[in-house]
Amino acid sequence: MSRKHDLKSLSNAEILQLFEQLCIEQYDAIEGNENARANRLITSTFAMENELKSRPGDQRRILMKLFGHPNMQVRLAAARANLAVDYLAARRELEAIIDEQWFPQAGDAGMTLWNLDRGFYRPT
Repeated sequence: MSRKHDLKSLSNAEILQLFEQLCIEQYDAIEGNENARANRLITSTFAMENELKSRPGDQRRILMKLFGHPNMQVRLAAARANLAVDYLAARRELEAIIDEQWFPQAGDAGMTLWNLDRGFYRPT
């Protein structure tokens, strides 16, 4: 992300579009072994999740529109963001990512479910 965004001033639709864009950039960074860049991008997407969570009615549900996206990083991030909002739908999306066997996202989805099933991770 080349510039900072004032997330509070963005609409839900604008955050959705920016979230998608940054997840695609994160995918590219992961594929290019640009770990520092990937980490910065994930920090930005976490900030967007928190902004949506803070809005009346917890607006993270809007990210479910990204389920089934052709980019696995977009799908993974959207699914993880929704575990506390719609656990069953988010879990199904994580299972679908695992079934696709697109690594490293399939491995990340698998570890997320492993940690959920064993109580090490509790979404909020």
